[in-house]
Amino acid sequence: MLLFFILLLFISAAVGLAWFFISHDHGEKEPIGMLWLAVFLGALGAVMAATIGGWVINAEDLLPGGSHAALLIAMLLIGVIEEACKFVPLSAILWKKRYFNEHTDGIIYFSLAGLGFGLPENILYTAQFGVKTGLIRMILTPIFHAATTGIVGYYLVKRKLDGKSYIGIWPILLAAMIIHGLYNFGLTSGIQLYAGLSVLITLVLSVALFTLYVRATELDQDMGLTTVGHNSFCRSCGAANPKKHLHCTQCGKNA
Repeated sequence: MLLFFILLLFISAAVGLAWFFISHDHGEKEPIGMLWLAVFLGALGAVMAATIGGWVINAEDLLPGGSHAALLIAMLLIGVIEEACKFVPLSAILWKKRYFNEHTDGIIYFSLAGLGFGLPENILYTAQFGVKTGLIRMILTPIFHAATTGIVGYYLVKRKLDGKSYIGIWPILLAAMIIHGLYNFGLTSGIQLYAGLSVLITLVLSVALFTLYVRATELDQDMGLTTVGHNSFCRSCGAANPKKHLHCTQCGKNA
């Protein structure tokens, strides 16, 4: 019963975060199919990461009592693989899409990919290792994957709106990979200090994700990409409202 409750909490946390970001997006409505594709690509990324990790990671380096140096290298590799699998496929699809055109889009789409990646992982770990593992992951990782990928997604769409190149996102992505690897190392090292730093990383990333979402909303409002203040899009049906009428010419409701 407790195991079922923990699994339900994971699902609720994922759905709740997705609902929060999408419901607070006051710009042009995102294609529902693309939102689901982001989740699917995240889940597919989890399969890809597990497969690639099995090829390149030495399982002996992950065993308790082994070399901390070897463990650190393995965890950094896992961070690189997982962040790349979450970010690269979706970013390649979204970069030139017309509707990938607001600062909030970067967080929404890539957080969904992170949720698609992290939710199956949390469920599988909990089902395999039991309630204790589930409780620990519920505290530490309910939105970890959403945060790391969502933050990089914010800086990706910001580059697009600033007229900069796609390839220039690599330093931000690399930073996310390193942070992810250090987080993993702290949790698996068996050293209390490092584990505490992993908890701190989780908290900082979670706060940063919501802080950037607020900042993204403000930037969209300043640029007239949101219904708040500028009425560039109808808040009811999402249709474009370039003349900023008080009433939408498509649905007739207040814009």
